[in-house]
Amino acid sequence: MWERLKGAAELPDVAAVQGYDLERVRDKLMLLDVVWRDGEPSYLIRFQGADFSKMHNRDCTGLFLDEVMAPAVRERGLKAYRMVVDRRIPAFTSTPVRNSDGETVHYERLLLPFTTTGPGVEHIQCAITLFAEENHSPFDVMREGRSRVT
Repeated sequence: MWERLKGAAELPDVAAVQGYDLERVRDKLMLLDVVWRDGEPSYLIRFQGADFSKMHNRDCTGLFLDEVMAPAVRERGLKAYRMVVDRRIPAFTSTPVRNSDGETVHYERLLLPFTTTGPGVEHIQCAITLFAEENHSPFDVMREGRSRVT
């Protein structure tokens, strides 16, 4: 979808995204506005799907991402968002996190950059997936888990 919307432009316009494009991934979706503060990008949560709500046990709409990211994935995760802003290209990351039972859960995100007015990234659409080897989505790992990466 991102490549199709982008066409020959450097970034796709967020207004080109149709509701049906988002509806298929609504539960896994997070929409962010890139807000510059003190020369650094911050990521304001404009929408969060049901899976993100389950991970954080609350509605984080209107909060900045760094305020709500789990400590186990915060540093690495924010680097991925910054890379998307700087390079103006999508990014996929997978971060292994251990839950309280020692099981490894993979926290995966696909970050898609969009613009409204110019060449810079002003919006990021993020699809988030959690999965464990038993093929389930243990949402509590993002609240209670420990980073597997040392």
